[in-house]
Amino acid sequence: MKLERVITYIFFALIAYDIFRAQPKPQQQTQQQQQESQSEQAQTHEDQDLQKERTFQEDIDLENAEYIESTLPINIEILYCNRTGLHTQYLELERNIYLTFPKNKNLIVNSGEYPVPEINSQLSKFVNYGQYALMAAMFFHKQLFAMLSIPVPAIVEKIVEKKMFVLIGAIFLVQQLQNSLLTTGKMMVYVDSKLILDQAAPIQVDKVFQLIKTELLQLQ
Repeated sequence: MKLERVITYIFFALIAYDIFRAQPKPQQQTQQQQQESQSEQAQTHEDQDLQKERTFQEDIDLENAEYIESTLPINIEILYCNRTGLHTQYLELERNIYLTFPKNKNLIVNSGEYPVPEINSQLSKFVNYGQYALMAAMFFHKQLFAMLSIPVPAIVEKIVEKKMFVLIGAIFLVQQLQNSLLTTGKMMVYVDSKLILDQAAPIQVDKVFQLIKTELLQLQ
């Protein structure tokens, strides 16, 4: 009984935290995102330099390398759904870009998660809250039916007797639903803030790279 109370308190604490946690104001959130983006870009640039020196150096062909006549930062942003294994395609694209333009130290490739539709994000939260509600009902079913002044149905009693199996099944189902709602299976590519690709899997790396390369060469 004590264990059930501890679990119940934890569930309600999670619900309270999820509902009442402070949400940043739009302006603060924008400033914070900009600062984080700048910090990530700086760190990413340093990591990329090390990666190019350690991993790419032996494969670089400087004689046949392309070069972009630009001193300004050239940003390539690749957003992809990591739930569908597109990270491998991203790494291949990143490698091809740096191998093709090894002399351009101002070329920066950033990655990110493909944006999930707002309706899907809200539905995912709703499903999560439903899971919390079910957990609470498993432990407080008698109190809930007492508030409604009706006896506890026999089927509910049987379900509560096997509440651990029910909760495990509910958690598994919620994970499946959330995975379905939050999986886009898409990749989006920006070159200097210009959208050049927004495509669902399967992604053909060679064709995407040619699109990126063509757009980069046009910047000269």
